[in-house]
Amino acid sequence: MRFFPVFVAAGLIAGGAQAATECSVTALSALKIPGVTIASADTKTEGPPLCDVKGTLTTTGEGAPDGSARFEVKLPVGWNGKFLFLGVGGLGGNLYPSVTRADLLAATTGNYATAITDTGHEGASGADGSWALARPGVADEAKLIDYYFRAVHQVTLATRQLVEGYFGKPPARSYFDGCSNGGRQALMEASRYPDDFDGIVAGAPFMDIKAILAGTRFYQHLLTPSAYVPAALLPVVDKAMLASCDAADGVKDGLIQNPAKCSLDLKSLICKPGEKDNCLNSDQAGALETCFTETRDESGRSLFPGSANTDLQGGGMNVWSVGMSAPDDIGVAEPWAKPDKSPLSWQFVDNVMKYIVTRDPDFDPRKFRFDAASLARFAERTNAGNADRPAHFYPFISKDKKLLIFHGFGDPALAPLRTTAFYEDLTARYGYDDVHKNVRLFMAPDMQHCGGGPGPNVFDTLSALDAWVEQGQAPDAILAQHFEGNNPSRPVDRTMPLCPFPTMATYKGQGDMARAENWSCQPNEKLGDLPHLAKGLKAGKQE
Repeated sequence: MRFFPVFVAAGLIAGGAQAATECSVTALSALKIPGVTIASADTKTEGPPLCDVKGTLTTTGEGAPDGSARFEVKLPVGWNGKFLFLGVGGLGGNLYPSVTRADLLAATTGNYATAITDTGHEGASGADGSWALARPGVADEAKLIDYYFRAVHQVTLATRQLVEGYFGKPPARSYFDGCSNGGRQALMEASRYPDDFDGIVAGAPFMDIKAILAGTRFYQHLLTPSAYVPAALLPVVDKAMLASCDAADGVKDGLIQNPAKCSLDLKSLICKPGEKDNCLNSDQAGALETCFTETRDESGRSLFPGSANTDLQGGGMNVWSVGMSAPDDIGVAEPWAKPDKSPLSWQFVDNVMKYIVTRDPDFDPRKFRFDAASLARFAERTNAGNADRPAHFYPFISKDKKLLIFHGFGDPALAPLRTTAFYEDLTARYGYDDVHKNVRLFMAPDMQHCGGGPGPNVFDTLSALDAWVEQGQAPDAILAQHFEGNNPSRPVDRTMPLCPFPTMATYKGQGDMARAENWSCQPNEKLGDLPHLAKGLKAGKQE
């Protein structure tokens, strides 16, 4: 089995192209790239030396009014000849990359020319959706279409011209790398604009905005006085989850690799007569059950799979779903008096439902109904942002482009089972062998959203993608590491191969379980059984 390394050594990077244009507003403006305004160009010497360029692009077309997207391009001294576009997280509105720390390090030390866009608007936070309204009841169509797909595509074309003008030659390769909403942007690029990139990394993709429906249903159950689950109770659930599921993947090693085989019944955690500590009441068990089971409409049709959230603490469900502190007033439209103290998932549910779906800044998501009319309106106003249509990926695959997808099985934000289902849909449409040549999915056991968690969660997908595109070395496994306390300045305490789905890392039966060389990628039919996966951890009666 061939492992791809976690980090790229700067000394191994070829290239060393020198600038053909000086790093100044005047010189870069003279390139006369259509629609581009250069706002600043500064030479940076902290870290690898580079020219840091910021500007705006006028976005046009796609059936929407003109918009304006900010961008930032970093042009390194000793450029390796390659272009890398970085995705942004959440609801956009900033220039902060949403990629794994290993990939960001590989991009920096590897001297990639990088670009990023705010997706056509500025937001108060990554969860702020207020930009989507021109005024109450009226959508800002330019900002929405830019967020959904227009800005990334058009900024890609413009900034690649800037890179070519600055260095005097076009990039030899173009890549995209993003996680979360950046993963959605990655899949949108592959499905809509197959000529934009030679290779794409899509991590934990927010591919299907119906994820917001699953979150809405969860909060409709959780945010009642009797059902709210405080963060302090999550260790009880975690302990039971691990006890029930750890050995189900074939080895008891403190990780849950195959959540599809997990059979924990949350009702077993309901307090028995006389108990009141370290247990749940029936409403709390019911609320958590909605997280792990399918979301359905009123007729019973499946809308979104249940989560396989296998790690609830330490940046998991405590931060994303229930919050580190209890609601200030659970009965009002904004249960947390300070929005930044509320769970991250609630922030996204609240903002998407208010500003994109209902266009009513005063709407309470707990009043959303899962009836035909409400769901039709949801679909009509969000479908343009979805990247989950397998039929749209044929041009990308047929051009022999490469797509590397990854997702953590402990992700508390976006259901990993949605990603496995998407890959199953691709292979069902085009055949596993053909898809496997160009699209590979790697599931990381007990990794949380884009990183973190108790499982090995630091791995370099950018270098694996580059080797796949440049040298035809398909990633048969990617080496993942876990640092003590998830602190990269501390020692590595575990390594493990991430395997191409539906294979799974399997312990060889001897040697240290914490070392990757004692594991191999083996077929696992249960892990790839979509009908089982789509039901989440435990099937149950749905609303």
